[in-house]
Amino acid sequence: MEEYRELMRYLHRAALLSERAGERRFTERIGIGRTQFLVLRTVSDVESPSQQSIADLLSLTKGAVSRHVANAQREGWLTIGSSPVSRRENVLELTAEGRELVERGLAVQAEYEELARPHLSKRDVATTGRTLKTLCELLEREERR
Repeated sequence: MEEYRELMRYLHRAALLSERAGERRFTERIGIGRTQFLVLRTVSDVESPSQQSIADLLSLTKGAVSRHVANAQREGWLTIGSSPVSRRENVLELTAEGRELVERGLAVQAEYEELARPHLSKRDVATTGRTLKTLCELLEREERR
């Protein structure tokens, strides 16, 4: 199925280019890499996120998330506390500096997204999102086998 191979080739290419361009933009504009920003944004967006839930949401290893969390704590962007629910989980919370950094990062992300807006309709984006979600679900099932 040539269409599927082409889709997967462009998906792979888009992911690599997005990672490189995002890394450059975030580093230049707010002084942290894209993945560090995504971890902080997830702490901001998700109620009581655990490091495991962040790893699952971002498709990162728990070790990678732990390194980003430790760095963010060292930099004063978040605090790590004990969970009232589980001794094995930590409660992550952004500090004022962390929230300000996320706000600056959201502005960078909005500018990044604005580049595509004149070229893609909302319908195109929604259709692509549904397609990629389905592909991810299928691949995640395959990975768990």
